[in-house]
Amino acid sequence: MSREHTKAAHYVLSLDEARCQGMWEVVPELIRKVKKHAPERTCLLLTAEAEHAVTQYASHPTSSRPGTVRPSTATSIQSPSISRYIPLLLEAIENERIHVEDEFQASDFSQLDGTGKESAEWTRVCALKASYIKGSSQGRAGAVADALETYESALPILPNVSSAQQGKELRYWTELYLMGFCLLSSHAIKSKVSSVLETETLTAFRAWAQFWDGQGPDQGGQAADAEVPRRGVWKEYYITLTDLLQQNLPFPTTSLTTVYVESSTRLQQRAELKRVEAKYETLLLSEVNFPKAEDASEEVEAFVDIVMQNWRVLCGSNWKEHDLGEGGSEGVSRGVLDILYRAATKTFHSTAILRDLFTVHLAVAEFELAFKAFDTYLEIVKKGKARVEKTGEPELGLDDDETVLRTASECIRALCRYGSRQGAEKAKELGHFFEDWLEKHAPEENNEKVKAIENGDSARLGTTVAPNVFAMAWRCIGIGHAQWARLTFDATTRAEIQSQAITCFQKSLSPEYESTTDAETLFALGTILAERRELSPAIEVVKKGLMPRRSSTANLTHGLGPHPGRFARERTLIPLWHLMALLLSARQEFGTAARSCEGAFEQFQDPKYLFGEEDLGGFRSEHLNDSTPRNVGVVDDMDDFEKESVLEVKMTQLVLIEVLEGPEVAVNASDELLTLYTRLFGDPQKQPPTVVMPATAAPPQSSAGTIRSLRGSIFGRHGKSIRKSHTLAPTIEEKPTLSRPQTTQTVAPTIHVTGENGIPNRQRSQSNKDSHHHEKLQKRSDSVSRKKSTGSRNRSTSTGRKTSTRDGSPRATTVDGDKFFTPPTDTQNRNQWIADGLDFGLSPEKPKSSSPLKPLPPQSQQMTHKEPSLKPAHPNPALAQDNRLPQVSPNSSSTNPATRFPQDQERRRRKAILVKVWLLISGFYRRAVLFEDARGAIEEAQKLVKSLESEVSRDASGSVSIDHAGWGGGKSVGELFGDVFSERGYLAVAETSPYIALQHFESALTNFPDHPSATVGLSNILLDIYTEELLPLPAIPPLVQPSGIFTPSASTINNL
Repeated sequence: MSREHTKAAHYVLSLDEARCQGMWEVVPELIRKVKKHAPERTCLLLTAEAEHAVTQYASHPTSSRPGTVRPSTATSIQSPSISRYIPLLLEAIENERIHVEDEFQASDFSQLDGTGKESAEWTRVCALKASYIKGSSQGRAGAVADALETYESALPILPNVSSAQQGKELRYWTELYLMGFCLLSSHAIKSKVSSVLETETLTAFRAWAQFWDGQGPDQGGQAADAEVPRRGVWKEYYITLTDLLQQNLPFPTTSLTTVYVESSTRLQQRAELKRVEAKYETLLLSEVNFPKAEDASEEVEAFVDIVMQNWRVLCGSNWKEHDLGEGGSEGVSRGVLDILYRAATKTFHSTAILRDLFTVHLAVAEFELAFKAFDTYLEIVKKGKARVEKTGEPELGLDDDETVLRTASECIRALCRYGSRQGAEKAKELGHFFEDWLEKHAPEENNEKVKAIENGDSARLGTTVAPNVFAMAWRCIGIGHAQWARLTFDATTRAEIQSQAITCFQKSLSPEYESTTDAETLFALGTILAERRELSPAIEVVKKGLMPRRSSTANLTHGLGPHPGRFARERTLIPLWHLMALLLSARQEFGTAARSCEGAFEQFQDPKYLFGEEDLGGFRSEHLNDSTPRNVGVVDDMDDFEKESVLEVKMTQLVLIEVLEGPEVAVNASDELLTLYTRLFGDPQKQPPTVVMPATAAPPQSSAGTIRSLRGSIFGRHGKSIRKSHTLAPTIEEKPTLSRPQTTQTVAPTIHVTGENGIPNRQRSQSNKDSHHHEKLQKRSDSVSRKKSTGSRNRSTSTGRKTSTRDGSPRATTVDGDKFFTPPTDTQNRNQWIADGLDFGLSPEKPKSSSPLKPLPPQSQQMTHKEPSLKPAHPNPALAQDNRLPQVSPNSSSTNPATRFPQDQERRRRKAILVKVWLLISGFYRRAVLFEDARGAIEEAQKLVKSLESEVSRDASGSVSIDHAGWGGGKSVGELFGDVFSERGYLAVAETSPYIALQHFESALTNFPDHPSATVGLSNILLDIYTEELLPLPAIPPLVQPSGIFTPSASTINNL
């Protein structure tokens, strides 16, 4: 190659490099040198001159003289200087036959086929520039579909521009091209002006992300001539991924694939969403300034709102733990908490962020932080509402009335479900505040507000509230009153508090609130009516909730895949079916009650829908069993509280079987209970304890440093905590209502759920000696021992033997104004009892007062009561520890994910449930006179309690102790020990060992002083001793000689 050709090639390359780097000041000199050494490159030279002229015109559109105003004729003056290149370029393009790229640079992108052949960098710049200019022009003209097609035509060149070494102009035009493509795609989806799908727009956004992967760390700000900042594109990318997630659309793993198998793409979808979320958050928080007091951080709060929407989907029923990757749903929630705390650094008293902090902390079972966030939220809302009412000026960022009511309802529900007495008291106070607010904002006044808003007077009036939100608020206020009625120490006010709760529930069921068939409200109302011994109204309320809906059959989904809301209504009806069984058993309609228990399972139509299908295909290798997904049932979508409700229905069913068919049949069916527990909760022995250190109370991972101090500043408005350590009353699951003594002042009854076999009460022995004792010390008819007329003693009725009244007929019990009879224990008399026409199932409404064989009710029921006394169906109080009312699912009316407890707390709760199962089985064995088997069941329960004691003693978090199970922890270790010793005591009573029973009852009360069944058992023994039906132990122990001392005989002494 000659020297002249070398110089020409050098100057051509220099010209191309100067254009790529945007060094337009040196371009005229390089054009001159190329003209000198390569005059045949006419097309290249004309293109470079035209580009330089356009650049100069774009950089200096006004007159070069400073301070002058550009005249209106400037366009006409300057345009000819640029437009003169048009005919010259057209002629050069027509004549160019050697340098094809020169021709392309002067024309358009039509000849670039994307085959990957090497092209000059400026050629790629021209391609992207042409596509961007043409596409943006088409978009502005309204031809969105044509614009998207133009943008897509330039995609083949993008893989070649992602290298780290790129020219300035190439980076510039690539960014503008991708930004225009992404924004137009997003606009097409939002406005529905094109048939483009969300899956297709990911191609542009992924190209944007790939472009920035090769750039430096500084990726924020706004490019020159760009429409929006760079974070705006990341925001649209994030919104597009959110739409895919929210609408459950197919997620493409590549730009060419639109549909993949669901299980193979969710991990990738979650990873891409998390990556884009982190990128947008970083840019947003670094570029947004802290707002002034009168301003609101709208973009930050909008981002947080999108994060919360995604969190509700990811942690909902449609996504499984294995779909979320490492950490599962807890990891997702912890990440959301980190985002919320970081977003709080760019907001000023944001009620939205505080509300979300309450919601997510509650979902991860951090109740202290959740309620502190709510306290701060409510304080800010109260002050903000007061300012709005005083000034009439709306306040930016302040939640509307409907949102406040929803949040407060969630708080009251959580306090009552997971809290103790202090939580119930706080729920009561919140209920009083919002009850006054609701009275002032009735729907009638709300309608007037709508008219006022239409007349332009919206600044003075609050926002409208949906009727179902009013219903939810009244329901939660009623739940707070009902819970406080159960836990208050003042028995004289209990009836009044219960009446307030009933009033709130009735308001929630009002037709104007459009929630007349809400299962949660009907369940709560039926429960409070049952506690007031108003059984007939309670049954009518529950019947209303169990009535089938017209559209329910059309919406059933019986597939075994993970369908959201599968059998949702049936799941909410499980507590109602259980409550109906309890109410019917309280009326001694045991057959109908048993059928109610069956109805709770039969509503799912087939057991495979509830429990899943078992694999009966024979033996398979272990790796195949692990890799094959199991067909799951509805129970696999339930939380532990719902599973416990299912288990309690089965427990009640077995107890009713015992009443109807005898304890032997219940013993044979007890294996079903253990099998059901294993299906619901798994084997606790296969779950090794993992004691968590005090990190549970620590801030989230990214909350160290400034975030830790931020949390203190956010929640530092109150000096004391809601919870006091180690001084809490039993939680909701413990049902302290059922442990209260049944006095005439106590209006709450005891509905015996898992009562013992039907042993009728014996009449008290009314001897002359008994008449001299105090009337208040009359003991129960099922005391430890009983004197016969011959002076001999017989075994207690707790052994399961037949006892009857003196005339041989069953003892009547008055319930809800009617008299009912408990079936005898032994099979022969039970069959005779049924044959005599006392069968409950055939004619439950038949009046039974016409029977001439009925004796008078006992003296305790002849007394005048304010309401009829609700006597237990079974006189033995041993199962008072199993008295319980079912609880409706906490998620029946909430859109937030269920609360997920830490694994160690979840394991402890499951073990406590298993203890209850073993003790129930022990009662079956005891009443079947299988004392050794009963003792074995108690030993199993005691082993579990001891393991719980060991775990609690090693727990260093301070949230649990022997006497305190923690938030939502169920029974404490002390109460479980009380259950075990109480059952041992009743077993000793059945074995006619009253003094051993006395020791066991005392041990139970030592571990848990308020244990109900142990208190009753101990009182029975002490009353027997008091009435001298049981001889007390000698006060002076017998003299026992030491074994090592030799005492000589009389003969030995005489011989001495």
